[in-house]
Amino acid sequence: MKAELIDLSECKKNLDIEIPQEVVDAEITHIAQELARRARVPGFRPGKAPVAVVKTRFRDEIVSEMMQHLMPKYFGDAIDERKLEIVQAPQFEAIDYNSGKPLRFKAVFEVYPKLNVTNYEGIPVEEASAKVEDSEVEAALKKLQEDMAELAPVEDERPVQEGDFAEISYSATIEGSDEPPMVGEKAVAEIGGRTTMKEFTENLLGAKVDEEKTFKVTYRPDYPTQRLAGKTVEYKVKIEGIKTKEIPEINDEFAQRFGEYKTLDELKAKIREDIEKHKREQAQEQTREKLLKWLEDNNEFELPESLVERQLHIRLQRLLRDLSRQGINPQRLDVDWAKIREDQQQQAMRDVKGSLILEYIAEKENINVAEHDVEAEIEKMAAETNRPKEKVKEVLSRDSGLERLRSQIRNKKTLDLLQAKARIVPSFTH
Repeated sequence: MKAELIDLSECKKNLDIEIPQEVVDAEITHIAQELARRARVPGFRPGKAPVAVVKTRFRDEIVSEMMQHLMPKYFGDAIDERKLEIVQAPQFEAIDYNSGKPLRFKAVFEVYPKLNVTNYEGIPVEEASAKVEDSEVEAALKKLQEDMAELAPVEDERPVQEGDFAEISYSATIEGSDEPPMVGEKAVAEIGGRTTMKEFTENLLGAKVDEEKTFKVTYRPDYPTQRLAGKTVEYKVKIEGIKTKEIPEINDEFAQRFGEYKTLDELKAKIREDIEKHKREQAQEQTREKLLKWLEDNNEFELPESLVERQLHIRLQRLLRDLSRQGINPQRLDVDWAKIREDQQQQAMRDVKGSLILEYIAEKENINVAEHDVEAEIEKMAAETNRPKEKVKEVLSRDSGLERLRSQIRNKKTLDLLQAKARIVPSFTH
């Protein structure tokens, strides 16, 4: 075998390979012999056709199978001989073969870049504060107060006011549609509320119990519910009742409603502790991001285009899934998709670069993932999703999920190491 390696760049390579004629002829004969045992050729009993006849009759199929066997094998031998670590399967181009001649072809492929990251110790990173302000505790208490609010019926015979919750029944007819009216009972509309359509607020304000209102609502073209998007709907609404929100007073009795607390101060202390824990976790995550960004900014090397393209595809698919979960049709969005792709490509490049750097450091520092590390992470995932551990493991076993999990654990361990070796500098932000 002749094989000439052509370096197009640090990552892009070509291999011009020539497989000797005798090897090619032997492979063709072998394939033809196998085919002759089962081939049906007119004028011959099944499996009795001469090899020479089979070679002639099934020439294209035999040559195609020969190439499928020999090209990957000889490419693999050339790669192993040169100790190259390829990113993915090569593309075979400029294939040149005539009967009785050697097989020549070009393999186009990428290899991983050779990194030499030596500046990962003592990375300067700002100290992140986990201090909790009194105002944050008060805001959390206010949120709990809102969550504990209850709706109480209005006993007075008065009309609907701003801030009331109107209990309604309704029928809704889409103009120009043969569909039967949509009906609803015991629905609640917060008058003036952020999630209440202005037409409901405007028409129900001032109405009394048992009063009926008829009005129209025109939905915007990109409304998440597709059957209503761009349509005009006539609503017939009846006020069944009026309720107001009763907000509890924040005191010791309020704290006791949450179980293990006897005083408001005890509840406040727990809230402060939870906020502080969340801030510490958030600060750690931000520190890790800064460490990795610093390494990305201070280490230059070529990135394999195929890895970037693969990561870009993953990012775009994730974006489309997130939009779909929100009930948004991406095709109806008036956005510059070329700009979004460009932005996502920049992020994909950083993803790939960061991943290669972490992998290099993990190898250099002999950071490995033990089986108990994987089991612990699966148990944690099972607890967070409230699913049996075996079910989580079964899902991860598909589509290389366990390998991805191992990689994530290894990256986390590597980031732990970087954080332990980092040089903490005071923060000057106030």
